[in-house]
Amino acid sequence: MFRVFPFLPIAGLIVSSICHGAAPSIEEGRGHWAFQPLSNRPVPEVEMKAWPENDIDRFILAKLENAGLKPSGEVDRAMLIRRVTLDLIGLPPSPEEVDTFVRDEAPKAYEALIDRLLASVHYGERWGRHWLDLARYADTSGFHNDLDRPYAWKYRDYVIRSFNEDKPYARFIAEQIAGDEVDGANEQTLIATGFCRNGPSNDDNMGKTPEILAQYKADQMDDVISTTSSVFFGLTLGCARCHDHKTEPLLAKDYYSMMAIFAGTEQLGLPSGATDSKDKKVADPAKLMALIETKPEVSPTHVMLRGLAANKGEEVFAAIPVVLTQQPLLFPKPGKTSLRRRTLAEWIGSPENPLTWRVMVNRVWQHHFGAGLVITPSNFGFSGAKPTHPELLDWLAGKFIANGGKLKPLHKLMLMSATYRQQSGLVVRASARDSGSQSELKPELQTDPSNALLSHMNNQRMEAEVIRDAVLAVSGKLNGKLGGPGIKPRIRAELLDTSQRNKWPVLKEEGIEHWRRSIYIYVKRQLLMPSMELFDAPATTDSCALRTQSTVPTQALVLMNDEFVEEQAGYLARRAKAEAGEVLPQIVERLFMLSLSRKPTELRLKQSIEFVQSREQDSDRETALKDLSHVLLNSSEFVYIE
Repeated sequence: MFRVFPFLPIAGLIVSSICHGAAPSIEEGRGHWAFQPLSNRPVPEVEMKAWPENDIDRFILAKLENAGLKPSGEVDRAMLIRRVTLDLIGLPPSPEEVDTFVRDEAPKAYEALIDRLLASVHYGERWGRHWLDLARYADTSGFHNDLDRPYAWKYRDYVIRSFNEDKPYARFIAEQIAGDEVDGANEQTLIATGFCRNGPSNDDNMGKTPEILAQYKADQMDDVISTTSSVFFGLTLGCARCHDHKTEPLLAKDYYSMMAIFAGTEQLGLPSGATDSKDKKVADPAKLMALIETKPEVSPTHVMLRGLAANKGEEVFAAIPVVLTQQPLLFPKPGKTSLRRRTLAEWIGSPENPLTWRVMVNRVWQHHFGAGLVITPSNFGFSGAKPTHPELLDWLAGKFIANGGKLKPLHKLMLMSATYRQQSGLVVRASARDSGSQSELKPELQTDPSNALLSHMNNQRMEAEVIRDAVLAVSGKLNGKLGGPGIKPRIRAELLDTSQRNKWPVLKEEGIEHWRRSIYIYVKRQLLMPSMELFDAPATTDSCALRTQSTVPTQALVLMNDEFVEEQAGYLARRAKAEAGEVLPQIVERLFMLSLSRKPTELRLKQSIEFVQSREQDSDRETALKDLSHVLLNSSEFVYIE
């Protein structure tokens, strides 16, 4: 069975819009909400004037009051620091950090906490991972031979560095689309164009004839066009490759006009073992993977009938989708290159292009609150969902632009809100159960069961990488080394036979070199780390805007039986004992503080002590404490962020 995502009931909006019949015309499309200029409506007035911490809360509260609902109370400070620390850096706070924050009564203690976390080098590791999902990042090419991409990791490190530097979003866009054409182009901006190279490829087995090579190039270009359009402006343009889009005002001509923008590009750096059209091995010419242009001339682009390179239709010229602008985009005279991609990037990142800023603001909101204001984060078209709070979405986009496209002020604005600091759904539902019968459930659970209006905080399960990183952090074994080639932790030997090429090494024991953060795990398309895949890490074939949140028995079984978790539980037990001394209640309290960021209740403390004592009858204290540590790492309180 699968865990129901908080906003899925709203998915009916998507279904109803898909089934409306013929695709809208261009004129109808231009009236679509996502293509309109940002609204400038005033912040609404609210009745509960003492609750809001900033204007975000006024937008949220206005809708709650209109529905007859009230926001939940503020979460306790121990859970708040755990929530925001895992949110911003993907690691749990230390017991000392929790204790300091809980005791700090300064009015700006929470703000200072946010500032400290945003300044951490671990912020880029956490939020860079979200971007790598969108960029379908992997260290291998996929397909049959799954060739190694020895320098792909440089793109991953570029992303992490860009987030830590708080690079303006428009510049971030430009470097990834046209890093060889931007002002100040250098090796780092060339590495950034790895965004266009991250998709699967079959460079060693693509055939030899001109016809096959032309089709292969078209297929590779489709990955670039589809990903660029969905990630940066939230449209499913890739669906217009073979025919006009069935549900959007997007034409096949629009698709191929975008292809014309990229038509002059060539690949710099190929996977080891790739071959050219004469079936000769290609030496990697540069220690990076990039998409570049080397000349101003560009071959003509034609519509490919039914998406086939051999079936050429009318010639098209570089342009953006017609529905997105009243005036055609003007491309400058070529220089050393065609400058088409630079022109596209400047249009995407322009403050006058509301779609770009709405899409990115929504992505940030999604990761902080568990669901976006638009629940289809890479589809802002007619077949996507409408925003639950359109005025708030536009207000946030305006703030994002006003701050120069810097993400850190946007994070802080959202995290400082009372909306973010609310109690989670676990607390709300528990209090509702305590109230009695179903008819006595709190109004928000009846009126707004999907929590679209945010009357409380959504519970979020840790992502696969965060679970592993948190286990290493609490055991005291996390290796904080930054960047560099990917690591290859242990995978059970019997699973390695599923991938016969570019094989994963057989590893009997892990060491400190393997206990780095999970963002540095080598991503092999043909064999994803089983623990990552089981907890819904993306397959990397396509851009992933929204991870599945499944709940299946094998997840609990892996946490219970996996060698890695069991070994780290032992390290956690030894750490707690070393830090707390020999007194059992103090050791148990330390275990809870390390793993769950809070002390046990009296009942939990009593149960835990009895558990350890019963285990000691058949083994020794160290083993008994290891068993208790293992239980805590398997608990919902550890895996879920309240």
